[in-house]
Amino acid sequence: MYQFLRYCSELYAKYKGMDVWIAGSDPSLGEYPDDFLDAKVSITLHLAHLKFPRATWRYSSEYDRSAYLASVDPEYARRPLIAALPLYGRTVGETKRLLAPFIEVFYHRMRSYPPTGVRGEVDSDFTLWKVRQTLHGKAHIWGAHGTCLHNAIYMALVMGAGTIHLIGCGHGMYRPQQEHFDVANTAHFETRPWGRSFSDSVEHVPLIEQTLALQAACREEGIELVWHRCWTPAMNDQLVPDSQWLAREKELATRKFSLTRRCYWTLYKRPLNRIISRF
Repeated sequence: MYQFLRYCSELYAKYKGMDVWIAGSDPSLGEYPDDFLDAKVSITLHLAHLKFPRATWRYSSEYDRSAYLASVDPEYARRPLIAALPLYGRTVGETKRLLAPFIEVFYHRMRSYPPTGVRGEVDSDFTLWKVRQTLHGKAHIWGAHGTCLHNAIYMALVMGAGTIHLIGCGHGMYRPQQEHFDVANTAHFETRPWGRSFSDSVEHVPLIEQTLALQAACREEGIELVWHRCWTPAMNDQLVPDSQWLAREKELATRKFSLTRRCYWTLYKRPLNRIISRF
């Protein structure tokens, strides 16, 4: 049972030196031609599958998203998937049962909010180290700061991408009054009527900071990570967050926690996660 599950190391250097496109589902995605990813090596993140069902790969780290997509589109389970094992907030058994009908799944281990396990504690030095570890084929656990995009970037690095293009990944900065592109926006609120908006400072600051850290780390290793703001015929509109705006957003994102929780983080959670994140 579960022979369909294959470890992501089998994808190592599969697309060495090639461009890999990663599609999120922010409002800009609706502006792209439906055939935009045809003939491109591509990875769709969760609801982006609704826009580009013919993409090379799908990525999932979230149980409810994959369950929804499998229920509305039978083709979703017939196309190659890269997935976290287990999916966020679920057990390995629950994840395997959900993915059992899928034809082909490459999995990776995940530990969220590296390296400390605390959301928002983005570490640029650790990110560079993890990127280098990934490029040398020595990484076994990856994690993200609140978005599946970060894990997908690591998977693109596993596959040997020479350039990584991000589309539909505005982290609430593109048309912030809308969460996703048209049909995905409807699906989002059907499955998640709760939760903060992507444009909420608490929500998007860690996302933006970790994406910027990954962009800088990739550049350090000679890999260009091109963060496209939206579709244009020349694809020359790039997303560059204003540093002063981001600093103000970070102040707004500051949260207060109880002494008990802070002691737990200091004495247990951070030390444990720093060890696990080294793998």
